[in-house]
Amino acid sequence: MKWVRVKTTLPLFLALWAVLMWVLVGVSDQGQIGRVGSIMNAARYAGEMDYLEIWAGGAEGVRKPVILMGRLDNDLGSYDGVSYFRFYDAQGQEITRSQMASGMAGLPGTGVYDWYFLLDPVLSEDEQLTLAQRLWEDVEVGYFKGSEDGLYGGEPIDGRRCEVTGVVDAQRQVVYPQTITYVYADREITVLDSASDFFDGKECTTITFSLVRLTSALTGTNAAPEEMLRRWQEAEEKAERLLAWNCPRSDKLLITGEDAHNTPIGQGAVMISAYSYSSLRLIAQQLWLTAAATLLAAVAMALYTDYKQRRAIRRERDFTRAAAHELKTPLAILRTHAEALREDIAPAKREQYLDIVLDESDRMAQLVSRLLELSRLESGVELKLETVDLAALIREVWAPLKLQLEQKEITLVLELEELRIQGDGERLREAVENLASNALRYCEKGKSIRVSLTQTGGFAFLRVYNDGPAIPEEDLPRLFEPFYRGDKSRNRQSGGTGLGLAIVRRIVGAHGGSCAAENLAQGPCFRISLPLRGKTI
Repeated sequence: MKWVRVKTTLPLFLALWAVLMWVLVGVSDQGQIGRVGSIMNAARYAGEMDYLEIWAGGAEGVRKPVILMGRLDNDLGSYDGVSYFRFYDAQGQEITRSQMASGMAGLPGTGVYDWYFLLDPVLSEDEQLTLAQRLWEDVEVGYFKGSEDGLYGGEPIDGRRCEVTGVVDAQRQVVYPQTITYVYADREITVLDSASDFFDGKECTTITFSLVRLTSALTGTNAAPEEMLRRWQEAEEKAERLLAWNCPRSDKLLITGEDAHNTPIGQGAVMISAYSYSSLRLIAQQLWLTAAATLLAAVAMALYTDYKQRRAIRRERDFTRAAAHELKTPLAILRTHAEALREDIAPAKREQYLDIVLDESDRMAQLVSRLLELSRLESGVELKLETVDLAALIREVWAPLKLQLEQKEITLVLELEELRIQGDGERLREAVENLASNALRYCEKGKSIRVSLTQTGGFAFLRVYNDGPAIPEEDLPRLFEPFYRGDKSRNRQSGGTGLGLAIVRRIVGAHGGSCAAENLAQGPCFRISLPLRGKTI
């Protein structure tokens, strides 16, 4: 049965969690779209400004495309995405494009990155992945500074240098590297060694550089190079589709797709831009902690709800069992004496039996009345708020009990501060009466009952002390439960229904207060606290 209830509550909370995550994913996706769109808009603007600046500058015409290429970074790398650019002149001829992998270098003693490595023509897909993996795992591989780059004045020269062998285009200051090797005083590190047939039949030259910077668009923040390669290929495909729709000339109709744009720039040139990123990956990176925390919370709430349901069912079962037990005894007595009355018995005994029947009937009526009262209280109490003089109410409750106090030779001591609270007078009177009845029932003959009313902070505290034996500690927290009797020796002959303190707790709780019981040196003490909510005297 326990597992059946868990199987009922857990799917419900998991469904609620799934709906919440669906909403969060939608909101996060819209936020990612906005952020990526803003980054690409800024990248397009930067690309346009770079083009205009370079073409207006004094560099040789053959070097301008290479310089522009060197400024094209992967602006979405931190988002595990790829940004891709191509530039076309007014005749529709390609000027330059983004590179999957590239490098910049400076000759010894210059301290300037003015040479460029073109890696895409000489690296296979596997070699691109190998280089990206190496750059991803060791960031220092992407940066090299030798001893003679003009930036280490005063440092001893230890022979640090980068040797690059490949096809050299001196006019454009471009190298198509076949090998790139970092040389140190005690070791050499081969960063790249291409097996491309690009070099077949071509003359290769070795150049020494002192500054080197290698980059790859396949190095994202968290995504593996293989996934970044798929992003790159998607961006290229988007650019190709855009080119297939229209000619890349400024005098033709320009079509803009969702992830690819044609942007006319100065001198009749056109910039094609495209991008690709994994929205789900970004959302997962952003929401995984939230998802895990909320999932654990949903499971915990399901288990807690199941626990509360089981506890409520158990309490209801105990309550029903206790009520049946309380009714069983008077019913048995009624039946026994009713059967006896059918016999020919002495008139005096008949009167005695009738008295017992009436007493048990009254007891049952009182128990049923108390059960109905407790049920009404548990279903919710509508309080009729008014200003209640607590001290006067307590005196009025104890005044009619003077005869019972005298019969049991009990001394009553009232120590009452004059306090008024906002509450339901009739309900509060019932609670005080139940406390008084409980104290009278269990106070030993010849002892005393002391009632105190004090104010502490914003609460009124009513304490009822009665001399007598201490209540077992394990019973104290349960005394305000229905039908609970801490002292099992206190049987039904004490005259109680076992519901008085439970009713007290419901009434006090409806007023925003609390109940407790404790053992003091003289005997038990029952305490209730009520918020004053206003006037005090």
